[in-house]
Amino acid sequence: MHSRTVYLDALLLGSVQRDHIDELTDGLSGVFDGPKLARRVSALERHIATFRSTYWRQHLTAHGPANELLLSFQTQYRLAERFDEILAEAADYARLVQTQESQQIAGALGVLTILGLPVGTALSILQVLGAEGTVALTVALVAALAATALVLTTRYGRLVLSSLRGGEPGD
Repeated sequence: MHSRTVYLDALLLGSVQRDHIDELTDGLSGVFDGPKLARRVSALERHIATFRSTYWRQHLTAHGPANELLLSFQTQYRLAERFDEILAEAADYARLVQTQESQQIAGALGVLTILGLPVGTALSILQVLGAEGTVALTVALVAALAATALVLTTRYGRLVLSSLRGGEPGD
């Protein structure tokens, strides 16, 4: 009945919205497939932003039957609820990626601390003692590496290494 009226644009926009929401839902379901989660979540967020700015309209005109027809179409296919669910799930994935990146940064800083502190201390001791030569430097570096290896076997060291791998501390 409405295909012969001037309100075809409302039905077409509703159909386009439904198709894009279906695409976004498919994209969300495949976000954990394969490596580089951060890149896939970022692409998904760009896709959502493009959809929102281009197609996600709730009104075509200031008032009238076209708006009612569009809102009826959106209600029939639950487009608003589905889009809200997509936004919530994408936000969860973005928080997950941010947490993983924060853990990796903290792990890298922990490794720098675990490696840098013994080496810096050993070199400072050599300087204070006035020891020179490759033998003293080699002994100091071996002692620093032994201290680093010892620290890496502690709970803190395992935690730092697991955060670099992106795993849990008990893994």
